[in-house]
Amino acid sequence: DSARCSRAWRPGLSSRRQASRIAVRPVASSLSTGVKGRHGKDGDAERAPEISILSGYWELLCIPALLICHRLCYNLVGALHAEGSADYASLLLTGLDTQIPYVPAFVLPYVFTWGYAGVIAAYALYFRTYDHLLFRYFYISFLLMTAVECLLWLSFPAKISIRSGPEVLVLHGWLGELTAIVYANATPWNVFPSAHVAFAYAAWVLSVYFAKREHRWLFLAIFALIALSVLFIRNHFLWDIAGSVLVVQLVYRAFFLPAYRRRLLHGLSGVAVGAICFAAAAVAALASLTIVP
Repeated sequence: DSARCSRAWRPGLSSRRQASRIAVRPVASSLSTGVKGRHGKDGDAERAPEISILSGYWELLCIPALLICHRLCYNLVGALHAEGSADYASLLLTGLDTQIPYVPAFVLPYVFTWGYAGVIAAYALYFRTYDHLLFRYFYISFLLMTAVECLLWLSFPAKISIRSGPEVLVLHGWLGELTAIVYANATPWNVFPSAHVAFAYAAWVLSVYFAKREHRWLFLAIFALIALSVLFIRNHFLWDIAGSVLVVQLVYRAFFLPAYRRRLLHGLSGVAVGAICFAAAAVAALASLTIVP
C-alpha cells in the first residue's frame, strides 16, 4: 500500500488534492442510487445486485395483472363495436395488403406473443439483470400503452376484412387450425394499432435497459417476426404496424424517458406499484361485467 501511495503521489499538488486522488471512495448501492450504474453508458444491462423477495421479486405479479387488464379492455372495445359501429378499415386497406399471401407458419410467432412478457421476465431473472425499480417503469408504460390503444380503437374503429376463409385454413393442417383459433379469439375490430406489434416493438426498444448487448439482436428479430406474423396470417393491415410504432414512441418519449431520468417511481413502495396494476385489472373487469351484455 505504501508503495502504491508513493507512486500515486505527484509533486506540485497540494496535500488535500493528493489525498483526494488516493482515497478510495465507497460505491453506493444500486438500490439507493436507482438504476443508474446498473447499465453502461449506452444502457448495457449488467448483473443486478441481490434483492430479497419482499423488496422486489413479488412485483413481477404485476405482469399477469397488466396482461389481464389489456385483454379485458381489448375484448370490451371489440364487443362495443360489434353492437354497431362505423368502420374505417377502407382508409387502412392498401393494394399491397390484398397481395400478401397467407403463410401458416407465421401463426407461431403470433401465438408466441401471448407469453412474451413471461419470457422477458425469465430472461432478466436468469441473466440477473432484473431490477424491480426499472421494471416499474415498464409496467406503467405498458398501462399507458393500453390506454392509448383503447383510445385509438374507440375513436378509429376498423374491422379486418382480409382474413383467410375456412376453406383455405383447412388445407394447412394443424397450423391452419391454430390460425382458426387465433381468429376466433381475436375480435375482428381493434386492428389499428396492433397490440401484438406494439408490445414486440416496446420490448425491443426497452431491451437496451435489461438485455445484454450481445442478446439485443434477439429482441429485434422477435419484433420483426411478430410484425410479419400479423401480416402473413392476414390479421392486420400494413398501417396497423406503423400505428403500433407511433404509440410506443409516444409513450416512450412522453413518459418513460423523462420519468426514468427523474426517478419519479423510485420513491413508490412495492405495495403502491402493485396496487396500481391490480386496480387497473379490477376496473377493466368491472367495466367488462357491467358494459358487455
